[in-house]
Amino acid sequence: MRSLFLRLLYLVLRSSRPRRPAKSSNPTILLLQYQTPLGCCVHCTPIFTAIKRAFPQATLIVAARGLALETFRHDPNIDHLIRTPAPSGLKALLGVARLLRRDLLARRLHPDFVLQDASNRAGSFALLAASLRLAPTVGFANAPELYDLHLGYDPNLSLIDNNLRLVDALRGSLKESAGAPSAHVEPSVYFSASEMSKAEALLRQANPSDRTVVAIVVQGSGGQRTTWHEERFAQVIQHIEESGHATIFLGTAADAGTIERTMTRASSRGLSLAGQTSVPELAAVLTQCDLMVTVDTGTMHVGRAAGLPMVVLGPSWQRPIEWLPLTLPNVRVLRGSDRNDVPHDYQLDEIQTPAVLAAIDELQALFPPSNEAREHRAARLLSSTRT
Repeated sequence: MRSLFLRLLYLVLRSSRPRRPAKSSNPTILLLQYQTPLGCCVHCTPIFTAIKRAFPQATLIVAARGLALETFRHDPNIDHLIRTPAPSGLKALLGVARLLRRDLLARRLHPDFVLQDASNRAGSFALLAASLRLAPTVGFANAPELYDLHLGYDPNLSLIDNNLRLVDALRGSLKESAGAPSAHVEPSVYFSASEMSKAEALLRQANPSDRTVVAIVVQGSGGQRTTWHEERFAQVIQHIEESGHATIFLGTAADAGTIERTMTRASSRGLSLAGQTSVPELAAVLTQCDLMVTVDTGTMHVGRAAGLPMVVLGPSWQRPIEWLPLTLPNVRVLRGSDRNDVPHDYQLDEIQTPAVLAAIDELQALFPPSNEAREHRAARLLSSTRT
């Protein structure tokens, strides 16, 4: 019954859409991104790059809110970044649809497709896309009856590679030669020159002697059990600082207490930057570090986008293929064997301190710190775009 109702609703909404052929060489594409965990936002960015590679003349519009807006602000692949409220609840959802239609009309933008990535799998997001009544809809939400083209989430692919299937779907819809699936694209978080300047000022404060810098992330989002034992982290921090490196500690303002407690336990001489950076500023800071040791959390995804060598402490209860950078040469992911249960006091118990120290030493040998490496990372993500 639900399926039939949704399909009838889709047919009604589709009947009021404008009828015009999509422009195969320069389509106008609207992507809706309303999931705001930082990892979801960062893992959406490869779509933007892949769309512009497949359709260099395309007009890309992204509608988003909150942390997604902050993450996407300087992305040169986005032509129009539109802020809307959260579509939470039916009344708010319909309000967002009205506001977005009005904004697009004012900008004289007429989408040929409406996309939703693999993070936006709630059925309400499919309803939002259909309610816009603008163009054929393509996406992953758990309401296939509401899409023109529904993509089922493939658990054998990473979140990024699931997202890139949207580009293959566009190529097929525009009768482009399908060929091989789109090549994998790594995420990118861009920043401005002023944000780079702030990052450099923070790092001068943390590192007046111009030593190599190791970033430390000791705290996850709090929603899942991704925290490592404090005494083990303290041993790693002591080893890093005794080896002559400067340390900075990254996180949100809410993480400050945990960071200070861990620093005290380690007798650390580092500097906490908790809550002092926006997402683009965080990306800029990370391009100027030489290594990061981090639990699986949002900052780790920004480090991945920055191209920073990283030791990632991953949970054994989560399928690693979805979120973790398993195949990158500059990343070492440490985790235990797969498990389904999560003990109430679980703290990445399987990861021992010597394994982390060995991974640090290995990465520093393979990717030795240098000004050239920092400059390369920064140049790739420095942007003059503000959408």
